[in-house]
Amino acid sequence: MTHRLCSLCVGAALIGFSCGNPHEAGNPTPKDAAGGAGGSNATGGIGGNGGLPEAGPSGSGGASGNGSASGSSGTTGTSGGTGGGASGSGGNGGVSGSGGNGGASGGGGSGGASGSMTGTGGFSGTSGGGASGTSGSGGANDAGDMRDSASTDGGTRAPSFFIGADITWVQADEAGGATYSDGTRKEILQLLKDHGFNYVRLRTFVDPKAADGYDKQNGYGDLAHTLTFGKRIKAAGMGFLLDFHYSDNWADPGKQCVPVAWQGSTSIAELATAVHDYTKDAVAQLVAAGARPDMVQIGNEITPGMLLHRCDSGGLPTGSNPVTGSIANWTNLGTLLKAGVQGVKDVDASIKIMLHIDRGGTFNVSRDFIANAISQAVPFDVFGESCYTAYQGQPSAWMSTFTQLGAMFPNLRFVIAEYGPEQRAANDVVFNLPNQQGIGTFNWEPTHGGAWNTDHALFSVSGKAYTATADLALYDLMKTAYASRL
Repeated sequence: MTHRLCSLCVGAALIGFSCGNPHEAGNPTPKDAAGGAGGSNATGGIGGNGGLPEAGPSGSGGASGNGSASGSSGTTGTSGGTGGGASGSGGNGGVSGSGGNGGASGGGGSGGASGSMTGTGGFSGTSGGGASGTSGSGGANDAGDMRDSASTDGGTRAPSFFIGADITWVQADEAGGATYSDGTRKEILQLLKDHGFNYVRLRTFVDPKAADGYDKQNGYGDLAHTLTFGKRIKAAGMGFLLDFHYSDNWADPGKQCVPVAWQGSTSIAELATAVHDYTKDAVAQLVAAGARPDMVQIGNEITPGMLLHRCDSGGLPTGSNPVTGSIANWTNLGTLLKAGVQGVKDVDASIKIMLHIDRGGTFNVSRDFIANAISQAVPFDVFGESCYTAYQGQPSAWMSTFTQLGAMFPNLRFVIAEYGPEQRAANDVVFNLPNQQGIGTFNWEPTHGGAWNTDHALFSVSGKAYTATADLALYDLMKTAYASRL
């Protein structure tokens, strides 16, 4: 079993903010890091080179300059301000303005992004004038749930709300002889299903046996292990979220290590080709083996960007990669994100796409990230946040963030991609978002206890025996409360 243990965020200063990885014991909360001055256009919204501002400035320019998220043709239709953040100056290409020229879902704009927020596989595809007309290509057209592609491959009715968990460590635990019980010994997926879970998230690494790898001995988290476990998920009739870390080791706000095999890339175009080809190959293998992911994350907690660092044998940064997808250069980051999305869509255009950051308690950073991604024409369906009480505050802060994001970006759907404590509150926050924009949550590694879920693991461990705790009963209540959407 490989644990994620790192008490020091070596190299966090390399990207200008404190490390706040909830999975690593001893890390400080990633708050109050001063942002950089920012630029006037796409590189200004999220603090420029200076990091991720909660107390710091947001830069002097809006998230997308002329044509920003809330300019005169933008989401809110009000006049944009001149300060930092996502207000910008309005004008051409508002995110969902009614007359934006090329807006992502402009109702009559010339050349919206494929009709809906995402084009192929879009949720409702109601915007006019887009490249794919009024319904997108493959849009669900049913108030935005994900019933067209979010369940088993055999045609079983899909839920519109996901009670999920990331249980990647189970792969290693089972190999070591782990057993699971809720009073009766059961296979882990069946046990979770019995208590309302209907979705599983698995993380995967490029080469966990590489010199900077996650598990040099056994290679857990590689594509082969993911494929084997993914087949079990689909055979159990559960949804499958695939989390690409695009690294040989953990990717999170403190580190985004470039895989050793990709370190020869000398341009963003070469790096994007590596991202595309790896993604396409991985998804193709999964689909061919009967482990088709219903949703794919393009990166993990990519708040600072992706593919940023060279890392040591422990997966900790030793310096910056010569070319990166930093938020300081959203053109580069957008290129990498689009390459990953295209790799998925080349295999199966109906698979949903998620972007994931770690700012569930911070609206302005989340807003600016989304606005910048849209300004770069990155197609995505779902926006995921990490929401740990130790790092992103209390559920009231998460509710505020998601409610505001939902109003500003009505064509997006939202999930809590990671959480630990406040299980019922986390699910209620997402379930109760207006217009069913909230589609689910993922409890991070609930079979284990750690700093991310202190005193709220769903299982206690004695030797190799994993026994359900009282917290699992919360999901029995949610199974009843959410029955109409499960």
